[in-house]
Amino acid sequence: MKQIGLKLRFQDGYDMAVANGVVQYARSKFDWQVRGQGPWFFSLDKEALLSCDALIARIEDDEDARFCASLGIPVVDIAGATSLKLFSQVRNDDYQTGVSAGVYLKKLGSQHLAWCGVEQVHWARERFIGFCSATSSIPEMMPSFSRSLSWWRHLYDSDADLEAWLTELPKPCSVFCCNDLSAMKVELVCQRLGIVIPEEIMVLGVDNETLLCELASPSISSIQPDCETIGYQASAMLDSLLNDEASGVHIRRIAPGPVRERESTRLFFCEDEQVAKAMQLIKAEATGGLQASEVARQATICRRSLEMRFRSVRGTTIWEEITAEKLSRAALLLTHSKESIASIAQQCGFSSIHRFYSLFKRNYHMTPQQYREKKLRD
Repeated sequence: MKQIGLKLRFQDGYDMAVANGVVQYARSKFDWQVRGQGPWFFSLDKEALLSCDALIARIEDDEDARFCASLGIPVVDIAGATSLKLFSQVRNDDYQTGVSAGVYLKKLGSQHLAWCGVEQVHWARERFIGFCSATSSIPEMMPSFSRSLSWWRHLYDSDADLEAWLTELPKPCSVFCCNDLSAMKVELVCQRLGIVIPEEIMVLGVDNETLLCELASPSISSIQPDCETIGYQASAMLDSLLNDEASGVHIRRIAPGPVRERESTRLFFCEDEQVAKAMQLIKAEATGGLQASEVARQATICRRSLEMRFRSVRGTTIWEEITAEKLSRAALLLTHSKESIASIAQQCGFSSIHRFYSLFKRNYHMTPQQYREKKLRD
């Protein structure tokens, strides 16, 4: 019986979801016994690590990496915090996570952008570089605030430097926080300072820690890593290493899921107040059967004037904006759910599946089924 160790802290949703992916893979391996900390597994203390045949680990720093390497067993890292090339990794695509954040915030009309990060960890640096790339920003010119991971974990400690940094940011500003922990601390400091979220500062995190994000006030928008796939693929890679089917160091990056939009970014920045209000309505209600006539009805100007402003500011019509929002939601569901295409079309507010197919192909140059299959291959 092979002893497979899980060196995870089990203190957040990331670890729990990764472990779930490991367990799914382990069900097909009758010669695996998974050992880990917590009530779900056998005991795994430091001494027990030495008796493991292989290890899936969330390695936080270089010291931790060297310790795991010293065990002399196959190790797969699921964090990507260290830049040391000591063993294979299956981890979130952190560069793409930063790109997704930048694309999302730019679509909201963000002109001023800022970054909150964790010092000296590889995944945070990659998220920052991806964010700068997507927003055409020079990294050295981006307003940034970084501290150690342990510093961010002290959520309720006040800090004059963070307060001064948030106060001095140009408003309105969109702040991409490297994880939900830093996003939560930014929100708490903003509350103490009287900075209004999202009107003055938008806050976007990563990890989609549901309890933390939902209980925050306002609730925090966050990018969802595909943790179960990370756990499953890390197990598959470990299996290959154990069976001598792979050698050397391999790195596999798993694409993140979509932004889970909540109150902290539910706003649209635009100098034209009428267009901004209309865009907020479209973002909130497009998939509920919203019509261009309803958007115009809620405006304080006539439809013709509103359409002219949309053309000037967005380069689109109101109908095109509604359709784009519906199609964007459909694309996310095609990628990250197993629901039928007919069900997705209905959920996204399309009156018929034939109309959905026609509009989707016009915008994405492939059918919904082809799009889903392509995303699965990618």
